[in-house]
Amino acid sequence: MKITGPTKILGLLVLVAAVLGGLWVGYRWITPSPSPTKPQAPPVYLAGIRVDTLHIDSMTIQEGDQLSGLFEDLGLGYPMVSFLVSQPDSVFKPRQIRSGQLSLALRDSSGGSLRFWLLIKNRVETLVLDLRDSLPRVLVHRKPVITRYRPLVGRIESSLYQSVTDAGAGPELAMALAATFDWTVDFFQLQKGDAYRVYYVESLVDSQPYGQAQILAAEFMASGKTHTAIRFRNQFFDAKGQSMKRRYLKAPLDYTRISSGFSTSRLHPVLRYLRPHLGVDYAAPKGTPVRTVGDGQVLEAGYRGGNGNFVKVQHSKDHATGYLHLSRIATGVRRGGRVRQGQVIGYVGSTGLSTGPHLCFRFWNRGVQVNPKRLQGPQAEPMNPSDLAAFRQLRDSLLVQLPPWSKNQSPDL
Repeated sequence: MKITGPTKILGLLVLVAAVLGGLWVGYRWITPSPSPTKPQAPPVYLAGIRVDTLHIDSMTIQEGDQLSGLFEDLGLGYPMVSFLVSQPDSVFKPRQIRSGQLSLALRDSSGGSLRFWLLIKNRVETLVLDLRDSLPRVLVHRKPVITRYRPLVGRIESSLYQSVTDAGAGPELAMALAATFDWTVDFFQLQKGDAYRVYYVESLVDSQPYGQAQILAAEFMASGKTHTAIRFRNQFFDAKGQSMKRRYLKAPLDYTRISSGFSTSRLHPVLRYLRPHLGVDYAAPKGTPVRTVGDGQVLEAGYRGGNGNFVKVQHSKDHATGYLHLSRIATGVRRGGRVRQGQVIGYVGSTGLSTGPHLCFRFWNRGVQVNPKRLQGPQAEPMNPSDLAAFRQLRDSLLVQLPPWSKNQSPDL
């Protein structure tokens, strides 16, 4: 059959399309694809200076390092030291150089000309010496500090520290809680199921907590009892306006753990026979500071047989405390001297009859040793009645900011 007309033309077009398609496929097969463009790394800045194009030599300031020695190592003469020292106090003080700080020398290349010298003083401030021009310039670069108000609720599973960090806060908040309730909660006797809720303000640098968290209001529920703390004029009061401070701190150490509880009979770890243990043992690393739980006068401060290095403090006509097995007694603590609540009087050790570093803490009531964990000291001075109205208004505004107890976080009462 002879094909003519439109049918013939259509067939030719199909044939041409097939040939062109084959040629394109062959071209793509023998021609390599262009490699993808490698993304450029973003520029890196430090203290407002682009540093990814510079060579950086770093060193950590050591104890005893002097500015003149640092500059000599950098090839800078004494006139540069004089120049820095002549700057206003708000910019630079030689005493600001401390061990642990980081010194950075920024050069064009390895061994090249020094362009900048940086002293990273802390997470916020960096001292910058600009040497690009004939006349050096010095300035302090400060990172922005963000203030954040935050509610938090938590439940004790193993420790306060672990609970706070698991809830997404920094360890500083755990320490702040321990300090706030230092007179009312025994953090060495926390139990699983105890809980807390807190409304606090913190500072952030580079989205990370900076400095100490400041508690504005908090509640701590321990052993079935609720303790409330309200910050008012830089002091803490309970919900009734009574000061959180007591005559005695709950413990002579800052938040460690108790190695053995109070008992009337215990196998002495050295003598190996049963004898009364009229005190509480706190296990802690050697050198941990020991603080006096209250104001008073030092009755004894020295070495005394099985007690080892020993300090005894008379707090009132009826009450005295003892601190045993110290590695050493703090400087200035001597018989007849006065001490203040929370003052460091010695350091944990293992002197005398002791098998390992710990503090044995004892309490005397009218000359008789008693269990210090059961003693309830009197409260400090109450709030001035003229301040109660302002306090109650602030209290009510802060308590509503506390997060609610959740089903899984409220304690079993």
